[in-house]
Amino acid sequence: MSTADYGARARIGVATPQANPTVEPEMRLLLPAAIGVYGTRLVHPAADVETRLDHYIRHLPEAVGSFGSMRLAAFGFGCTGSSYRAGPALEDELTTAASSVRGIPVVTAAQAIRRALRVFSARRIALISPYPTGLAEAGYAYWQADGLTLVETLRVDPVLTDTHRIYELTSDDAYAALASLQHRDVDAILVSGTGMPTVHALQRWQREHGTKSPPVLSSNLCLAWALLQHSAPELAPPNPTLLIGA
Repeated sequence: MSTADYGARARIGVATPQANPTVEPEMRLLLPAAIGVYGTRLVHPAADVETRLDHYIRHLPEAVGSFGSMRLAAFGFGCTGSSYRAGPALEDELTTAASSVRGIPVVTAAQAIRRALRVFSARRIALISPYPTGLAEAGYAYWQADGLTLVETLRVDPVLTDTHRIYELTSDDAYAALASLQHRDVDAILVSGTGMPTVHALQRWQREHGTKSPPVLSSNLCLAWALLQHSAPELAPPNPTLLIGA
């Protein structure tokens, strides 16, 4: 039996908003070479971001179907903002239905974060967001609905009004936001959003702060970890922070 040149252990699909430049590169950085990473784009012609975000998560089966006959071990939805607008209950309903229709595990970045937070028994968190005010507030409501206490919230760019500006942010912006947090007496720190690069910021933070810091999680880090759990559980570490190599 031949072995595939790429994705020899498993192939995973990820979906990301059409202009997002970050999800696929960070998945590739975080996942073992034996896992093939393949992307599809979430598209909708609406001018307003709210309509686009709502459409994306309500059409998960179509996003999975865009891979055609490619055999995927799992599918990751790389758009945290859509989950924030849907809320945890509807999000779980939609992913369960999509998984049933397509016959593979379907997990969102926000669900992956929820799973990671449970591993750390984290209930009190500091939350960093790259979003405009309205979407950031939807995120606060999402995590509060999941039973979390937001000890501190911080927006990376307080004057940001357009979600496309998120894609111009860098890992230096993410690191600066981490360094700006005032409250470290939390169970975990969450850097939300799949569009802002975070891997290099988390690597730097881990090198400089190590065990003196609460666990630091990001949307892409948790999504990569959850997809690895589904596609190759023997390769998945017990928590996502172990995927971050200094």
